[in-house]
Amino acid sequence: MLNKRKVKDLYLEGYNAVEIAKELNVSTESVRKCIQRNFSNLKKEHLKSKAEKRDVARSLNHESNKYMSDRAFILKNRSIYKTLHNGDIVLKKEAYGIVTHDTPRRLVNENKCTY
Repeated sequence: MLNKRKVKDLYLEGYNAVEIAKELNVSTESVRKCIQRNFSNLKKEHLKSKAEKRDVARSLNHESNKYMSDRAFILKNRSIYKTLHNGDIVLKKEAYGIVTHDTPRRLVNENKCTY
């Protein structure tokens, strides 16, 4: 049996018939018919929620793609780092109180030469 209240809630949250059917473990056609018969007057609210949901997903994707690796960050901000004799790049002691907690403190040189 199809729960119309759950279908309505998910429909108003911006989900389409296929996503609602997966969520409720029912056939896609039964969800489509339920929406067509009972919730055709809610089409504008559905489209608005769908657009908001898409914008949120797009923003999250954009934020996750903007991630900068520690190496790239250190190479862009060389003024707060110093290079040790073995090639490691470490944060200067003067910068400890200024930088945030997620600023990389050390970049280990992978191509160390031992003499």
